[in-house]
Amino acid sequence: MGGRRDLVSVLSCDAAARVVDPLCRAEGITLVGGGGTDLRTGFAKALRARPRPDAIVILTDGQTPWPDTRPPCRTVVGLFPRTRGARPEDDPDYLPDAPPAWARVVAIG
Repeated sequence: MGGRRDLVSVLSCDAAARVVDPLCRAEGITLVGGGGTDLRTGFAKALRARPRPDAIVILTDGQTPWPDTRPPCRTVVGLFPRTRGARPEDDPDYLPDAPPAWARVVAIG
């Protein structure tokens, strides 16, 4: 990507938000995940960053709780299709909540 290191940051999030890495190129991005995703923790951590983000871009299968209120910046959700078996083990009819109306959703795949 080049340029300043503080223009884009990557925050990996499952049940907890992880370290924020400045992004200069795609190599070296640390992504940690283990299921139990709760993107509310990722939003909270991203919005505590200084300077505050102009936009939040999320890559997810959508199996997560979403914040109740619109964040003070643009939000884009890259929505991956859910794979077979990606549901709570005890509820075969589980469907995750759709991303909120305030998010711009882009279907991936």
